[in-house]
Amino acid sequence: QSFDTPAVTANQGIEQMKARLAMNPNDFATLAQLGDMYFEASRYLEAINTYDKAIAVNPMCADCFNDKGLALHYLGDSDSAIAAFDRAVTIDPTYVHAWLSKGFVLVVSGRYEEAIEPLNKVKELDAGGGLAAEADKFLALAAERGM
Repeated sequence: QSFDTPAVTANQGIEQMKARLAMNPNDFATLAQLGDMYFEASRYLEAINTYDKAIAVNPMCADCFNDKGLALHYLGDSDSAIAAFDRAVTIDPTYVHAWLSKGFVLVVSGRYEEAIEPLNKVKELDAGGGLAAEADKFLALAAERGM
C-alpha cells in the first residue's frame, strides 16, 4: 500500500527527469517535460529556467514560450510573459493556446483594450471550440471591467 502524496509523486517524477538529463543534458523532450512538471508543482522559477534550456535546444518551440510566459505571469512579471506569448505566436501564428494566454494575462493585468485582439484571434482560430468559449469569457470580463 502506498501513502505517497501528490507532492511526493511529483517530486519523484522531477527527480527521474533530472536523472535522465544528467545522462543527456540537451534532451529536448525531457527538458520540456521537466519544465511542465515544475510548472504543475508551482515551482515557476525552476520551470522558467528549464524552459529556457529547452528553448536553447529548440528555439522554435512555441509551446515552451507559451508555458514560460505563464510561469513568468505567475511570478508577477506580466510584461515579460506577454513578450514570451508574442514570441510563441511569431513562431506559430496558429498556436491558439498562446493567443489565449496573452489575452488572459492582459485581462487580469487590467489591459482590457489590448486583450481584445488576441482573444478575437482565439475565436477565429478555434471557432466553436472550447478555447473560443474561454476567450468569450475573458472578453465578457474585459467588457465588464473596462467599461
